[in-house]
This record gives sequence, C-alpha cells and structure tokens, in this order.
Amino acid sequence: MNAAVLLQLLRGAAIGQRVRLALTLSCIALGVALAGAVHTLHASALTEVDRAARTLAGSADLEIRGPRSGFDEALFPKIARHPEVLAASPVVELEASLANGKDTLHVMGVDPFRAARLQPGFLVGEANFSWAAEGLDSANAWLTPSALARLGVKVGGTVALRSGPGTVELHVAGVLPRLDAGGEIAVIDIASAQERFDRLGKLSRIDLRLRAGVDAEAFRVALAAELPPGVVAMPPAAISGRAASLTRAYRVNLNALASMALLTGLFLVFSTLALQAARRREEYALLRALGVTRGGLARLVLVEGLLVGLAGAAIGTLGGLAVSRVVLERFGTDLGSGYFRGIEATFAPDPWALSAIAFLGIATSLAGAWAVARSASRVEIASALRERAHDLPAGDRHALPVALGLIVAGVPFLWAPPVGGLPLGGYTTIALWLAASALLVPPACRALLARFAPTRDPIAHLAAAQFRHLPGHLAASVAGIVVSASLCAAMVVMVHSFRVSLDRWLTSVIGADLYVRGAEGDTVTFSPEQQRAIAALPQLARVDVMRYDRLTLGADVPQVTLLARTLDDRVLRGFQAEPASRPENTKAIPVWVSEAAVDLHGWRKGEPMTLPIGGRSTEVFVVGTFRDFARTWGAVLMDIEDYRRLTGDLAANDLAVDLTDRARTSEAQAAIRLALADAPALRIEDATGLHQRSLDIFDRTFAATYALEAVALVISLAGLTSSFAAIAWSRRREFGVLRHLGLRRRDVLRMLTVEGAVAGTLGAAIGLASGAAISVVLVQVVNRQSFHWGMEVHWPFAALVALATALVVACAIGARWSAHAAVREEAVRAVRDDA
Repeated sequence: MNAAVLLQLLRGAAIGQRVRLALTLSCIALGVALAGAVHTLHASALTEVDRAARTLAGSADLEIRGPRSGFDEALFPKIARHPEVLAASPVVELEASLANGKDTLHVMGVDPFRAARLQPGFLVGEANFSWAAEGLDSANAWLTPSALARLGVKVGGTVALRSGPGTVELHVAGVLPRLDAGGEIAVIDIASAQERFDRLGKLSRIDLRLRAGVDAEAFRVALAAELPPGVVAMPPAAISGRAASLTRAYRVNLNALASMALLTGLFLVFSTLALQAARRREEYALLRALGVTRGGLARLVLVEGLLVGLAGAAIGTLGGLAVSRVVLERFGTDLGSGYFRGIEATFAPDPWALSAIAFLGIATSLAGAWAVARSASRVEIASALRERAHDLPAGDRHALPVALGLIVAGVPFLWAPPVGGLPLGGYTTIALWLAASALLVPPACRALLARFAPTRDPIAHLAAAQFRHLPGHLAASVAGIVVSASLCAAMVVMVHSFRVSLDRWLTSVIGADLYVRGAEGDTVTFSPEQQRAIAALPQLARVDVMRYDRLTLGADVPQVTLLARTLDDRVLRGFQAEPASRPENTKAIPVWVSEAAVDLHGWRKGEPMTLPIGGRSTEVFVVGTFRDFARTWGAVLMDIEDYRRLTGDLAANDLAVDLTDRARTSEAQAAIRLALADAPALRIEDATGLHQRSLDIFDRTFAATYALEAVALVISLAGLTSSFAAIAWSRRREFGVLRHLGLRRRDVLRMLTVEGAVAGTLGAAIGLASGAAISVVLVQVVNRQSFHWGMEVHWPFAALVALATALVVACAIGARWSAHAAVREEAVRAVRDDA
C-alpha cells in the first residue's frame, strides 16, 4: 500500500468519524495533560527547593542539622576545629510571625564574615550600607528582593516581627540581590537572632566547606559518631531529596488519577476503531481483493491509532504546560497538599519526563488500535463483500477464564510491600482487575441478554433482538463506560471513606471547647506566666498545654513530630489510641506512636526505643499506637510533664480549654484575650469551627479529584453517545424496514432509548461491582502504603445509586438523541439507500 492510498484512506476515516475521534483525542489529551501538569508543578517546586538550598549553602559541602528547636551551640567550635574543615558557618533559622499574626518571614541569623566565605552574596548590598559597618547592629536586617517586594517595604524602613509576647522591629539596612534565589529571607546577625528570638545557646545548622581532597561522604560518616543525638550531617542536596520523598506518594496518586482519563481513552480508541472497522468491512475486503496483505491492513489500523495517540499526546503536552504555567502563576505549586505552601517556584518543565508521559499516551492509543487490527486483518474477503451486517468481535470463548485468572493473579499483590514508598502492588492489582472487568463485558452481556426476553412490549423485544444479533457492538460501547465507572465509583468510595474517617477522628480528637493559638511561625509561644494567667480564669474548668517539636532521626528520612500534651484516658480516647489508658508502671517513659511511625520506622507496641529529645538520647517505651491524619511522616505522643522534665522547656504552642459554662463562650473568649493582652495576634477557635475548617481543607484538597472524575465520566458518556450515533447511522436500512412494517418514528426512537438504557444498566452494574472491589484496594492498600493512614471502608450508597442512575439516564438520552439524524430520513429513501 503506497503512501498516497494510505493518506486517502486515513483522510476518509477521519472525516467519517470526526466526533468520535475528537472525543478520543480529548481523553488521551486529558490524561497526558493532567499527568504533565502535575509533574511540571512539582518539578518546578522541587527545583526551587533545591535552588534555594544551594543558594543559601553556597559552596558548602555538608550541613549539620538538628531538630526544629535547635541544638547546643557548643557543638560549633568542636566541628570547626576539625583539620578537614576549611570553613564553618553557624546559622540560626526560624519562621518569624509578622505583626499581623497571619504570615511569616524566614529569618536567618548568620556570622556575616564566616557566611561570606561560603556564600559571598551575604556581603553584597545596596544603598551604601555594608555588613562591615552595619551588619553587626542588632536592629538591622538585610532582605532579599523578593522579601522586600512581598512586605512592601523599602530600604530604610522597618519590619515588625513577633517574638514570644513581644514585638521585634528590624531596620531594613539593605538588599541582598545575590540571595534572591534562596526565597523571601531576612538576614540578621546571629547574636541578634539568638537574643531577640529566644534562641540563646541554640543553633539551627552549621554549614561546612571541606578542604581540597577530603572525601565528603567519608567525612560525613566519620563525623556522625561525634554528633549529639538528633543531629545529623547531610549534603545540601539532601534537602530537595527530602522534599521529593515527602511529596512522592501525593504526586503518584494524582498521576494515578490521570490514568482514569488514559484508560478511558484506551477503550474509546478501541470502540472508535472497532465500530469504524465494522462499517468499513467491505472496504477492507476490497483492499484485500486488490492485493493488500493482512499485515498491510493491520498496519493501516495501527497507523490510525498512532495518529490519534500522537495528536492526543501533543495536545495534552501543550495543554499540560499551559495549565501548569497558569496554576503556577496564580495559585503556586501547592495543589492543596500543603507540602509546598509559600514557595514561589519558577516554571521549570522536565522535557524527559514530559516525553515519557506523552509516550504513555501514544502507547495507550496503540494498545486500543492493536486489538482492532488483529480482527480487521482476519476479515474473510468473500463473506465481507457479500454480507452487509457484521458484528464486532464479542470476545472469544477464553475471555471468561482469562478474566477470572486476572482476578486471581491480582490477589497476591495485595500483600506486596511498598517499593520506594509507593504502593506498586496495589496498583498492579487494580490494573489486573480493571483488565478483568473489561474482559468480562462480552460474556456478561451475553449472559444477561439471554435472560432479557420481553414478550409483551414489541419495542423492547426488538431492542433485545438487536443486542443478541450484534453483541459485539454492545460490548465495544459498554467497555469504556465500565472502566470509567469502575474508577469513578472506586474514587467516590475512597474519598467518602477518607472523609468519614477524618470526620470521626476530628470529632474525637477535638475534645476541648476552645483552642487558643498564637500567631503562625516558630517565634510565638505561651510563656509559663501566660499559661498560669489563663489557668486562673474562673470561666475555665481545665487548660491543657501542648508543645510540638520535630525530631531528626537520620539524614535521609523526614523529621518525626513530637507531640507533648497532658495525657489522660479522655485525651487518649480522642486520639483513638490503643490502648487508651496510661500504663501503671513502666521503667521507661511511656509514648504512643502514630500508624505512620509504625510503617516507616518499624516501631512496635511493647518495645523500647531511643529518641533524641532535649539534645540527648532518651529511652522510651512504646505503649501503643494512635491515629493521626495530620502528619503523614510519623508522630510520637508524650505526656507534657515527661517532656518538660527531659528538656526544661516550659513554653507551649497551643492551649486546649474546657469551659465551666459552654453557654458563655463569648465571655470566656473575652476573658482569655484580656489575660493575654500582650498577644494581639491571638487565635481562638471553638471545636465546631476547627472541625469544619479541617473538613473544608479536605474538600479543597480533593477538588481536583472530583473535577477529574466528572470530566472522565462525561467524556466516556459522550463516547458512548457517539458509538450509538455510529451504530444508528449504519442501521438506516433497518429503520426504513421497520417504518414500512408500521412503526412510527417515535417508536424507533423509543427502541433506541431502550437499547441505551440496557447498555447503561450493563455498564453501571459491571462498573459498580468492579469499582467496589477496587475501592477496597484503594482504602486498605494504596492509601495505607502511600500515606500510612488506617481507615475503614464506608459505602456512600446514595452517591453510588445516583452515579448508576445518572449513567443509565444519560445513556438512554444519549442513544435517543444521537439517532435523530439516522431516523429523520424517509422510509423509502432509507431502504433504497442501502439496497
């Protein structure tokens, strides 16, 4: 087959299937665009994190980091005296709350002359100021251009920050343009940072440049023995690696959602080309008679699928880039996950990753075309030229055992451990079960239609006869609906289960009447005096103090959150702890660990372990576990008195308050504000408001999921409607004969409506059954291995019934509407047209 003939055949096929090809392109493009946009947004954020870390670290080979609360500054001279160390720079880092209490500013306290040896940008300023003359003044701060722009201040102005109960005013002495890639930062003298932000004797990190010829990795390993508990040495690049590991599961799960559109596109490619092949059976036979080989005919169909895939991948890639750029400029890189909140990333697409995603879209289209090409190449020349009606392949006799084999094959993967923190076993099971549900469509159609034999209504009888005569058409039309309905139903169940579990957890964990919090950031806490002032109020029956810290357990793992608060049976029941009571006698300090900590660190109930608390190794005893939906990477729950005894830290981040009279909440809030008059950025929330705000955050986070489900389902329904339109157009002679036999136009349309309703019912039934099984995998395997949250399956029966009803009604209406053009012709013309 030469190129001219091939192009003419492709052109004719495209003209004849414009609507279906457009829908198929939409599905392929949607999947590619979503996966590309998600990857580009996160790649841009990770690039920004890496660039910021490298900018601030300068030429540092290693960074020494500890917990969020810092580590003893006495470690600095010990490290700096190492013969392998050429330069060492101590740093105090903190997120300081602005005076409004809502926003924060990243503050770095450095020794300017030591820091400049690693990053000369610390000494480059403007406005005739220099670090040598002005930097050591405790009132001065140097801002990056981006920080200056966000705060709306100029050189010579002031920035007000919160520190404990007071306010710190910093004079903007100049600008550090060469540090702008590090983000929105204020740089001050390290002694000023320690004194003014209550960090005396504490450091956040130490940057090291090693002498030439020193092996950084070997020195890091040797140095580990000298570092106190909870302090680790790591290369600067490890910061972006941590960020990547934190977001890996979130990114993979969003890309898994993108596969909904790609899988729907696969079956739309299959049904589009299969219906086209059935209509062009005579054409294929004629080509064979004219000398085209079986392989040539198969290649024709594959080229059609390849062109669809190429066009869809190109449109999707460009669309994904456009969407990611718009989202990046208007909303940032967060996507509701909270991992990259506040990061101003630069648009940085990854060509290799985008090419891989586009290739996946092309492969999806080719997979659908290959299934059709096999059938088209086997066409019998004589029978195809003689017969006008031809059904699509309705699945061979091995479809049912193969489908059952795929279901059984997927079961062992349910117990497969995560690979690199990803639930690949769960996704393998879902893929195998989806393939099985698609293979089950033809035998299910045959089995169900054999029992559907209406005798009273001739219209329904004709509809059933049509499906029995051409079951392959029904199977091709229903397959796309089954796949999209399966995934949509599974996601509905998973999201509903998550929301119900979160709602119940919030109901139990938010046990106090009011929650009192300071401003955002690390610098605002409640002092012991403020805590006593609150506890003395007559309107309050109980005040529980809460303190948080992040513990560093290793250079290559995210930090674990330490939650210290009053622990009694009521609080433990609120956290859904097991057991929900304190042990009577334990030699070590009792703690409870979250489900994530069990999965990630292997901590087990009834076992001792060592934690770096207060700068030293502390042996604790794991009493049990608790549920925590707020911290994906693990948390440890400890009694506040044990924490204070270990650390000497008497401050509190939050206060949980019970009232003597809940009817007088406003009076209690006014009394609290009066007692904490020196904390103007105070935030007080009641249990109901905090509960609802948490659920609102959840709903915003999953808004993209809801939108994607709706789009994929709409495209599937549109594809099904297009299938009915193609089938109806090929049945014009049949409609003409029925009109000659006495059926009215509305009777024919009613017959098509019944056919659409039957197809929708079959698709909904198989899809919901498959979706129910997949949802259990999502909840119990994928969710647990991705985010380490344990939750139960909760069935949203009303939503599933609504989904099934919408499918049936949409299919019925779509079949009727799509056939109007075919039924509109006069009966005599329709019969003559196909004679």
